[in-house]
Amino acid sequence: MAEWTHAEIRTLIDERRTRNDEFHNLGRNRERFWGTIASKINQENGISFSGHQCKEKFSNLVWDYNVSYHYI
Repeated sequence: MAEWTHAEIRTLIDERRTRNDEFHNLGRNRERFWGTIASKINQENGISFSGHQCKEKFSNLVWDYNVSYHYI
């Protein structure tokens, strides 16, 4: 399992938020979208996350937020 730093997570969230319209207009195949986000994170941080890892991390962040939101 990959360890994510705060900076990497911040870039992931910022990229996904900034490109929200693009994400929703892609339809079901968003593999390239997540790959470009991975490329940006990797370039900025000198690491090698895949698009799949970025997609999974973002999904887990959303799930964690929703769970904590409903129990507060």
